[in-house]
Amino acid sequence: MGLAVEYGNFGLKYTGDKYTGTYTHDKSWGTPNEFYYSEVQQGISKHANTITLGNELKPQFLLQWWDGDGSSQTKTTFNASNGQKIQVPDKLNGEALIYATLNAAKKSGVKMRGHVLTWHSQTPEGFFRENYSKNGNLVSKEVMTARHEWYIKTVLECVAEWEKANRVAEKETGNHLIWAWDVVNEAMADDASDPSTGSWLRGSTAGTKDKDPANGGSRWYEIYKNEEFIINAFRFANAYAPADVKLCYNDYNEYQSNKTPAIEKIANLIKAGSAQTINGKSVSPRLDAIAMQSHVGSSWPSITEYENALKKFLAIADVHVSELDISAASSSEAATAYANYFKMLKKYGKNYSGNKITCVTIWGINNESSWINPSTNYNTGEKYKSYPLLFTIVDNVAKTKKEVQYTSGTEFLPQYDLGDTYDTNNSFWAVINSH
Repeated sequence: MGLAVEYGNFGLKYTGDKYTGTYTHDKSWGTPNEFYYSEVQQGISKHANTITLGNELKPQFLLQWWDGDGSSQTKTTFNASNGQKIQVPDKLNGEALIYATLNAAKKSGVKMRGHVLTWHSQTPEGFFRENYSKNGNLVSKEVMTARHEWYIKTVLECVAEWEKANRVAEKETGNHLIWAWDVVNEAMADDASDPSTGSWLRGSTAGTKDKDPANGGSRWYEIYKNEEFIINAFRFANAYAPADVKLCYNDYNEYQSNKTPAIEKIANLIKAGSAQTINGKSVSPRLDAIAMQSHVGSSWPSITEYENALKKFLAIADVHVSELDISAASSSEAATAYANYFKMLKKYGKNYSGNKITCVTIWGINNESSWINPSTNYNTGEKYKSYPLLFTIVDNVAKTKKEVQYTSGTEFLPQYDLGDTYDTNNSFWAVINSH
């Protein structure tokens, strides 16, 4: 059972060894968030045994080319498994976020889903272009494949070095702190057609061809024109991740009639992918789980629609419900939806024969900070206050606020400050009572 958390994408300084030392906020810029504070860590460890970081492990924050341009960073040579000898950045500028968040998770006694290695969004523009310049030409797919391998290898080796220094997974398998990775995120087109007859990958459809990620496109697809980069990602992850760390494909609207078959197709293509030589070893792509993000509404999709997609995915692999939240216009409406979803989900847990749901992660801690507060009624365009998560902030400090515009007016929602507390709400008890 998991919760998504934010640690803060700020400058960090550490005392002691970089892997095991104490990380603190560099007060020159940025703001710490939820999981930075030991009080919140204690609460999370009471209610969850795994977390997902909302932003901190995304390429944007590990590369930290804030203007999208990495051309000025010092380079070194990387010999890729496809024969390319390329220049790559000499370091991950944000590697401190890896170590700081792993240390916080270890302190809390919770494990972590790694999110995310390959994504069209929140990846610096220069990563796809010559000389890593945001204004350069797109590189060839051979060079991009080499960069892709370097990035996945570098991130996973950072985690491995932290584990070695902290003696994690030293004595037993299955004990890695990052126990699963979203290897590829959201690579299916929102307007996917039948994969057997039409366009189905993000960037392949008429409205998104050659468009930048902010406009629905994908630089990955623009370079490859097919699913090769997805297969590569799962091959590289299998080469450099421990064999017992779960490798996942993660997507949203996965229950839509056009998207379900697209996800089925890519999952089967990954599993059927050929072996290639990496570091002298023959390595095949490996897919262990399909991660259903599950940003659902209280009435759409129906439980039946969701369950039908779930069963199709379980026919291929295990499933993680990776980012569950529910758009609901009242606390009681949210609680009813949570009860119905968990009554359904638990049927496919550890007592289910065959592949199973092995993890459910709620996408955030409190209603006030949720990315879907406000929610939007897509029939009317109305923006309304939503109740998507399991906790509510008790505002004991009255300091940090988020200005939220609803159709009915403006409200200032409290955001976590040290001294605030979280209270369980009706949805929390609906989850508990469903079991």
